[in-house]
Amino acid sequence: MEEKNIKISSGQMYVLLILARIMHTMIFHAKEFKIGTPVMLALVFTTIIESVMSIPLILLLKDGGCDPVSIIAGNGRLAVFVRFLYSAYFLFISAGTLMYFAQFMKAEFNKTATPMAVIIVLTLAAAYCAYLGIEGTARAGTIVLWAFMVLFVVMAAVSEGEFERLNLLPVTLKDTDKILDYAVRDLSSSWWLPMLASMGAYLKNGVGKTVGGYLISKFLILETLMLLVTLVLWNFVGVLGYPMLALGAYAKTVFIQRFDAINMFVWCLNCVIVNGTYLFISAQSFGEGRRKIGVAASSAVAAIGAVVIFLMSLGLNDGVAFVIKLSGIVLLGVIVPLAAVIVKKKRANQE
Repeated sequence: MEEKNIKISSGQMYVLLILARIMHTMIFHAKEFKIGTPVMLALVFTTIIESVMSIPLILLLKDGGCDPVSIIAGNGRLAVFVRFLYSAYFLFISAGTLMYFAQFMKAEFNKTATPMAVIIVLTLAAAYCAYLGIEGTARAGTIVLWAFMVLFVVMAAVSEGEFERLNLLPVTLKDTDKILDYAVRDLSSSWWLPMLASMGAYLKNGVGKTVGGYLISKFLILETLMLLVTLVLWNFVGVLGYPMLALGAYAKTVFIQRFDAINMFVWCLNCVIVNGTYLFISAQSFGEGRRKIGVAASSAVAAIGAVVIFLMSLGLNDGVAFVIKLSGIVLLGVIVPLAAVIVKKKRANQE
């Protein structure tokens, strides 16, 4: 079966989108991690904003999957350029994900493997997923998502930390800067929008279920994490810097004294699935008949990019990189789908 004829369900598309957001949360690191009621309130605002931003995609894909680039520009030069933008954007995201994961492994599991080895091994595994296609990646991702959910629930349930309600301080005017800062940073991680746009042609139907499921799940997972971190860990999370890893530090059972190794295993699996999806998107610009070449080239660029960023100690959460992430979300995840909706409507009116 040709790749272009393969379709995945709304549930499978949801899995790929939510795993990408979970991966970002897993490797999110901050020396001065902001927690508390203001951050939880900011998440409410960003979820509402993301819902509005997703309207063009919902309108475009409501009758089934389609490719917004083909609708706008067919197969001309403009189409080639826009597809290149999608590829470049997700290679940037993939390189950043690999780099931050290598940093995580170096900080927490430095005896397991060197950062360069981590990047190379994960890239090879992700490339294999991308080569197998989006359907196989989505099926594997379903298993990884269930593994994460079970791990997350278990860690929350068996936490030995004490709940301190006094940590839930009321929101004041002084918290405005903190709310705005977190809101903007949360929106800069909304690349699920260009992901859905770039993979729209592979969606069978049910885009509303995909978008709704993603937004609800993201909101519940992050709010629960923030609540647990605020009530139980408070400033201790700043010691580790990784909020989800810090949650596992307080989680203990009779058989498992520390959840670090399990975390690492699940996180590695998720990193492979997520980067496999990014590489699959990037390879699309090479055309359906040259997927092997596209995956190989995209994988090489992502790995080299990750190594360079790691060695140069570049941060991707501020400055130019921050602007690139936000601009890509708006352009590729909102403007391109909106333009496709307008073109599609005009053509329907002319018929």
